[in-house]
Amino acid sequence: MESAYRESSTETNHRDGARRRPGGRSTRIRTAVLQATMSMLRERGLEGLNVAEIAATIGIPESTIYRHWRSREELVVATALAHMDETIQLPDTGSLRSDIQIFLQDSASFLQSTEGQLFTRSMFATMNRTESQVRQEYWMSRFSHTGLLIQRAIERGEVAPETDPNVIMTALIGALYVRLLVLDAPLDAAFLRQLELMLLDGILQKRHL
Repeated sequence: MESAYRESSTETNHRDGARRRPGGRSTRIRTAVLQATMSMLRERGLEGLNVAEIAATIGIPESTIYRHWRSREELVVATALAHMDETIQLPDTGSLRSDIQIFLQDSASFLQSTEGQLFTRSMFATMNRTESQVRQEYWMSRFSHTGLLIQRAIERGEVAPETDPNVIMTALIGALYVRLLVLDAPLDAAFLRQLELMLLDGILQKRHL
């Protein structure tokens, strides 16, 4: 009976502990590290980012950060993804045309902001082989996430089922970066409108044009 009571008490304590620690310690550490990294990037830029200082600010060993992220570059990528997912949320209006319009406007605003320019520079900087792999993982994750816009349109019957969401979003996002980085031109309303029309005319089913 006493043993059963101890087991029951332990289970209750575990449940209470789970309620007291939403997300768990690991999640809290990840969130704190990403927030501290974002703060330091804003203050110092990419060159001034110091992982040891981030760990000290949070009050954890530096090795704890490297257990979550294999390198400084991977930490920057994780921070960029988290920040972009918060800043450029995927619209779900029920219409691909409206979704694309909102997505393009939000993306343009972010990319031309101070933080957007910081992350853009870090994602396209010259990297060694290991860092290039991190960068590739970043872009694959980004295209997969934004590809949900196209996947929803396929499910609604707006776009043909054989359409590859990653290809569409690669073309769309790629156009923004080429305009910004290669041509050094603004992501203005006229450009965004032309890009929207070109994309939608190419993939929308005839009845949705």
